[in-house]
Amino acid sequence: MLEPDSTSTANLVNKCTDNQAFVDNLAAQLRMAGLVQRDFLPKRLPDSPGLRWAATFMPAEWVSGDIYDVARLDESHIGFYVADVVGHGMPAALLTIFLKQAMVMRQSGRHSYNIFPPSEVLEALNQRMAEQKLSGQQFASCCYCLLNTERMQVIYVRAGHPYPVLLRPGREPRQLKVPGHLLGVLSESKYKQGSVQLQRGDKLLLYSDGAERFIGNFEDKDGFVFSEEFRSIQNLPLDEFFEQLNTRIQQSEADQPADDITAIGLEAA
Repeated sequence: MLEPDSTSTANLVNKCTDNQAFVDNLAAQLRMAGLVQRDFLPKRLPDSPGLRWAATFMPAEWVSGDIYDVARLDESHIGFYVADVVGHGMPAALLTIFLKQAMVMRQSGRHSYNIFPPSEVLEALNQRMAEQKLSGQQFASCCYCLLNTERMQVIYVRAGHPYPVLLRPGREPRQLKVPGHLLGVLSESKYKQGSVQLQRGDKLLLYSDGAERFIGNFEDKDGFVFSEEFRSIQNLPLDEFFEQLNTRIQQSEADQPADDITAIGLEAA
């Protein structure tokens, strides 16, 4: 029996050590990238006496293909959205940063400013994405809303994204349906707006497709059907609603493939 060559053994040990160091370094970089990505999320949500906000952001990995924002545009307007890049990992995460920077909700001049209608916001964003001619056919979905806090009216628009959901006390949950293509596919795509008048006690929910399995599913005859689990928590106050939603998500992670999950909710108090 041949004795192992000491030089070959040492080389193998060194190679394994180098490989482990590379893996550890890559993991550390991904963790840092995830922290940087979270820095682009809002630090504080604009609660007020008549309005409550909540959000959840659960990446499937260190970094996420989802991103959201809630931004006060002036004293009576708040813009908010959830966007979801097609794909996972670092390429998707990098594109979320591009989306955050390219999503222009308001333009300021020397003595005035202009708040763009939601349709124009997504049309401009779509054109910027298409012009980039991104490698790997990178596309994204998005639902963007503009809230007038004086009128309590929401104008919404979507690009290939799950429909926003209106939860009204004593009523069935309702999808707010409006058509719209994915971002980055056709540079000249147009986006149609919808609007809803919020009443006291109403909740509005935006979410990425990773959360859809907790909310409902499509059935051949009936279309989208809200789950019994979702219905059982729909009338809870917003904070409790999101606590229950997060708990159910965490409990199910062991049973289903992980996906990025992001949601924004607002409640007219």
